[in-house]
Amino acid sequence: MARPLLLIHGYSADGTAFYPLRDALEARGVSSTDIDICSYISLNNEITIKDIAEGLDRAFRSHPILKNEDQEFDAIVHSTGMLVTRAWLTNYPATAGANKRLKRLKHLIGVAPATWGSPQAHKGRTWLGAMVKGNRQLGPDFLNAGDQVLDGLELGSRFTWELAHADLLADRPYYDKGTDTPFVAVFIGNRGYDGIASVANDPGTDGTVRWAGCGLNTRKITIDLTRTPIGPDGTKVDRATISTWADDRLDIPMIPVAGRNHATLISNPDPGMVDLVVEFLKVGDPGGKSYEEWLSRAKEYGGTALQQMLVNPGSGSAGLNGEAKRFFSHLIGESPHEMMEGWQQFVVHARDERGDGVSDYLIEILHQNDDPNDSSKWIPFPDMYTDVHAYGADSSFRCFHVRLPKGICSGKLPLRVRIHASTGTELMAYQGYGSEQKELTATSEPVELDISNLTNGTGSLFYPFTTTLIEIVLNREPLPFNEESRILTFLKAN
Repeated sequence: MARPLLLIHGYSADGTAFYPLRDALEARGVSSTDIDICSYISLNNEITIKDIAEGLDRAFRSHPILKNEDQEFDAIVHSTGMLVTRAWLTNYPATAGANKRLKRLKHLIGVAPATWGSPQAHKGRTWLGAMVKGNRQLGPDFLNAGDQVLDGLELGSRFTWELAHADLLADRPYYDKGTDTPFVAVFIGNRGYDGIASVANDPGTDGTVRWAGCGLNTRKITIDLTRTPIGPDGTKVDRATISTWADDRLDIPMIPVAGRNHATLISNPDPGMVDLVVEFLKVGDPGGKSYEEWLSRAKEYGGTALQQMLVNPGSGSAGLNGEAKRFFSHLIGESPHEMMEGWQQFVVHARDERGDGVSDYLIEILHQNDDPNDSSKWIPFPDMYTDVHAYGADSSFRCFHVRLPKGICSGKLPLRVRIHASTGTELMAYQGYGSEQKELTATSEPVELDISNLTNGTGSLFYPFTTTLIEIVLNREPLPFNEESRILTFLKAN
């Protein structure tokens, strides 16, 4: 018997959405008896993504084959289905080496996965979102839009931040090159929606998911501006550090699919993609390709589609047209036919030394000015502010969507980071130690730090079609800094 194959859909959909892909797989020899299609509730305001993951585990325990906790299986997930599956893996209370669920899941295929959420998620809580996507069945959940699920899907959400620390940035990776963790593949459409639905398109997306936010390759930058930066072991560390592309982690980039968007990727699956899916389900098995061989073939398949994703949005690479194109005209540069390096996403979290979030802050990336007619030495990198979203439940988390101009990924560009923050009260202030010590208040100068050598000459801060996490750490101190504070004093003796 072949391994069971699970198909797990996305937000506001149901299992029937997978019928076209199921039929395409059956036509290529995947037995219908081995395919199990999941269907879960997402349009309920009290249900979380972790709850759905627990529902998946309960369904396993009732399944005639998968109730065996040693039974291996494969999974193809669409959109939110990726978060459900990753939550199921991380819900198991053990590290990677002892996590039995990692050994069970042999192949994980993300089709337009919402690995880092969606720019559409925060719109779903509005009345319009409820009318378009909300539950229409009369009852206590009538017009529920799934607030908790949408919260997890929101750009820069605490849920995706914590999930990534558990499985993508853990000391021992969840997805390595061995056979005791899943092989993972990611496909994404290279265009947005057509027709009236195109008004929902954001540049650099498949209409719902960002190209830079679907793959599982990620790094984390820590900018520690506290008085004395120390690591988990208590030893002193650099003020700015970046995690490496670890040799033992699986390379999981996005594979573009030409002419498909978020919906048509599964409603009208490309035959070449389906062929690659069938091949991938055999990776690591006797007679199957190695992961490296499969990935090389997949990248070749996606090469033409990728080139179309490197065009400035003004040329329609994101599927923009009509009103949608005019609406996003402020994002389009002066040379719409110029090729770019691609898109990148940065998720930033600012906190104090005690772990509490800093909600009022500004981060700027500066590069050296090479204009001889301009005396300013350091100027902001303008594409860093193309699209910024603050997570609604906690604005200490923010997501930046960045267009990468040609040549910026060389790693040779001098860079500085400028950070400013305010507590909102004259009793407390943030304190930052960069090139010099700064007291950060609403009217003070920001603190700056040179990050040109962040990668030690081995790479770049900018890496196309990936998501990079940035954590900023500041001291939060009573004012004034160098004497008895106003927040707590001793009574004077009578």
